[in-house]
Amino acid sequence: MTDPTMLVNASHPLPPGWVPDDLVDLWVQKPRHFLLPGRREFLARVAFEAANALFAEAETAGFDDFDVRSGYRDAERQAALYAANPNPGMVAKPGQSEHQTGLALDVGIWRGPFLSANNESHRAWVYEHCWEHGLIVRYPAGKESVTGVPAEPWHLRYVGRDVAAEIRERGWVLEEWHEARRPTA
Repeated sequence: MTDPTMLVNASHPLPPGWVPDDLVDLWVQKPRHFLLPGRREFLARVAFEAANALFAEAETAGFDDFDVRSGYRDAERQAALYAANPNPGMVAKPGQSEHQTGLALDVGIWRGPFLSANNESHRAWVYEHCWEHGLIVRYPAGKESVTGVPAEPWHLRYVGRDVAAEIRERGWVLEEWHEARRPTA
């Protein structure tokens, strides 16, 4: 299984050729409590199970229109997205994207925008409950200098329940969690 706490960014790239070993096809998972775009999407099994539980709870709370816009991206798809993006820093280079782990997903509202200030009630609900399922908002506003990534309120990352709870409690991002665990000399 892919390590849910692995750090992937410009300073911590994945090894060349790295592919997660536990991907599931979201189109064939039943029951599924979120909608999908017209293309096949995949996630690591633990990320799918966490997202599915989160969105099942969301349905009960009256939010039945979440969709997963993007999950796992192989290096080729990430390279194409990177090459096509005219805004430097908005798309990670291949090997530096969490999407390549299968642990990250971009969330939106069906037929609407990604989670953002435009859909505050949905975004607030996800922020309040995602950690209960082992998910974090990976790139929150105000942490750009730590993550090196502009705020992406729609980008969720599976890290496991205990880690998600600690990150939430301390107001950290994954880089800060890793830094706290680094041995001191």
